[in-house]
Amino acid sequence: MRAGYLIKLAAGVAVGLIYTFYYTDRLTADTFRLFDDSKIVFDAFFSQPGDFLKMISGIGADAPGLEHYYNSMNNWYDVYSPINDNRTMIRFNALLRFISFGNYYVHVVVISFLSFTGIIAVVRVFRDKYPQLTTDIYAVLIVLPSLMLWVSGLLKDSLAFFTFGMTIYYFNQSISANRSGYRVIMLLILFLTALMFSKFQIFLLSLPLFTAWWITAKTNYNPWLVFPAMLTFTITLLYLLGSVSPSFDISAMLSAKQQAFYDLGIREQAGSLITIPKLDASMFSVLSNAPAGFLSAIFRPLPSDPGPALSKLFTVENLIIIAFVIWNLYQGRKNLFSADPAVVFCLFYAIIYLSVIGMVTPVLGAMVRYKAQALPFLIIWSIIISGKSIFKNRFFKHSS
Repeated sequence: MRAGYLIKLAAGVAVGLIYTFYYTDRLTADTFRLFDDSKIVFDAFFSQPGDFLKMISGIGADAPGLEHYYNSMNNWYDVYSPINDNRTMIRFNALLRFISFGNYYVHVVVISFLSFTGIIAVVRVFRDKYPQLTTDIYAVLIVLPSLMLWVSGLLKDSLAFFTFGMTIYYFNQSISANRSGYRVIMLLILFLTALMFSKFQIFLLSLPLFTAWWITAKTNYNPWLVFPAMLTFTITLLYLLGSVSPSFDISAMLSAKQQAFYDLGIREQAGSLITIPKLDASMFSVLSNAPAGFLSAIFRPLPSDPGPALSKLFTVENLIIIAFVIWNLYQGRKNLFSADPAVVFCLFYAIIYLSVIGMVTPVLGAMVRYKAQALPFLIIWSIIISGKSIFKNRFFKHSS
């Protein structure tokens, strides 16, 4: 376990160095821009502690007297999501400043530990059912380059993986007859709420999948019927809600997010900007473009795609992942339609998340970073389907 965390910590430090020496504009560098904004909230503790408590808790945070703080920040406002995860990360950093004294790399130590905790939580979900595959799953979550780099540093992605991993863990505990209880349910609610505030998109996409997992586990219905049925119901519900109120129009949100990415890529002269099918604010547009979005997220960046030298590393990663998944599926071709709802959850989550990322993200640098949340679950699904271990748990006994 110690070696795994040290790898995560080293990757987290590397993210800081990349943004220090390569992407040098702190106003646009994701790892620094929210960290810098948090100082404004933190400083309010010493001058106006009441204002600090309002901004940290969110209770009374819309008071007119607080606007001068928000106007001094660059990232407090966000119109593209019902729940602003920028604010969650700003608050997280502001609280950490009490122990870090403003040292960025102390924050890295904490966030890399949280991300690592999320990894261990995911591993433990599958350890009881598939003990022979534990080391393989652990190894994927530790050494997958995109996950190692983008889900280790002081980024929203790391906090999101922690909350998602813990949500999956306590959800699995809650549906186990010998482990469920008041404490587990309370922790599940806590982490599900934390997931909602740390990455609303993941919360929204995974909620119907958790529901399908619960139904399958409690009824023994075929998950290959329950999961598609729940997704169909959710899409229909979202369509109806969007027709009633614009604030629930998910297709409009995705279209606006795609346009925002285009605007940002053009404004910042992103070297990895590509052309993808334009979404309009309709559910039909979203559904018809989802397959192309999935393929784009899986295969890109291609060798011919624009981008810095670092992007070529992820081109190689894509090729290795595709080959590994195909090999696993061939080995486990008789088990493709596994009835384990946890395994089906991994597949559906990966497909849906990758489809959305591929549809709305025309900047390959951002796409590589965002899809790191989903690729591990696609690989885990393929490993379990194959049923074959490379490591045969040779090492995990020292890591668990």
